[in-house]
Amino acid sequence: MILSLDFEVDEMKRALAVLLVLVMLGSVITPAMANTEVTRTHVKLILREKSRTSTVVEVNNVLISLKSNKNLTKANLEIKDLKTGKTYIFEYRVSENNGKYTIEVYSKGRLVNKYESKYNPLDSNVTKKLLSENSKRVANIRILSYSYWWDGVKFVKWYGVKYPHPDYAYYRIEPWDDSYITGNKLVHYHISDYNSQKIAGLPPVVAGAVIGGIVGEVLGGGVGGVVGGIVGGVLALWFGADLSNMLLDEHGSIWFWFSKSFSWVTVPVAPYVAWVPNYFRVASYTLWDALGIGNP
Repeated sequence: MILSLDFEVDEMKRALAVLLVLVMLGSVITPAMANTEVTRTHVKLILREKSRTSTVVEVNNVLISLKSNKNLTKANLEIKDLKTGKTYIFEYRVSENNGKYTIEVYSKGRLVNKYESKYNPLDSNVTKKLLSENSKRVANIRILSYSYWWDGVKFVKWYGVKYPHPDYAYYRIEPWDDSYITGNKLVHYHISDYNSQKIAGLPPVVAGAVIGGIVGEVLGGGVGGVVGGIVGGVLALWFGADLSNMLLDEHGSIWFWFSKSFSWVTVPVAPYVAWVPNYFRVASYTLWDALGIGNP
C-alpha cells in the first residue's frame, strides 16, 4: 500500500515536471505578440466622373482629379484634402516610341520623376487588365503555405497566397471587408474586393492617390488628410512606374501597411521632405522603411 502511494506520488511529480517543461518551452517559442485589434471600417469610394480623358474620384475626404488631353500624352493630377483645402498638383507628360512609353512627372514646374514603361499610365484600361492578370498568376513551384508572426500579427505566405499578408481565417476577415489590424508598430490595412476592383479600373496614377486618401482617413483629422495627399502623390509615382508588380491578393483584394509613428522622410514629390509614416508598403513592395523592420 505504501509502495503504491509512493509510486503514484512519483508519477504525479513526473507529470508535473513534463507540464512545467512544456510551459517553459511554450514561453520560449511563442513570439511576442501585440494585443492586436481588428477594426471594421468603411471606405467611401465614389467615382464622380469617368471617361477616357477625365477621372474624378472621392475617397473619404480626399478628392482626386486627373484631366488628360485626347491623345493621353499630357495630364494634370490634382489631389485635394477636402478638410484643409491643401492641394497637390502633378503634371504628367507621356511620349511613345516603338511601343515603349517615357513618362515625365513635374511638380511646381520641377521634374521629379522620369521612367520608361510598356504601357501608358494615363490609360485606365491598362490598370484593370494588368491587375486582373496578376491576380490570376500562379507560381510554377508549389510550396506549402504556412503561418508565422510579424509585427505581432499572424501572417500567411507561399502556396495559394499571392503575397504575405495577415491570416484571413485567424482574424475572421472576409474578402468583402474594409478593415485594418493594429500591430506592434504598423497598421495592416485590407481594402475590400469590391473597392479593390474599383481601384483596378482607375488609371495607374489615380490608383496610387486613392490608397493615399484611405491612409489619410485612418490617421484622422485634417492633418491625416494632408499626409494622405502626400503619400498619394508618392504612390502615384510608384504605381505609374511599375504597375506590373502584383497588387491584388488571391481574393482580389489589396493590402497595404503603414507605421503608427512618424518622422521627416524624403519623398520624390513636393515638399520633398515630409512628416509621414516611417514605414509604407503596398502589396509585395516596401516603398520606404525608416523603422528598419524589413519585409513580412
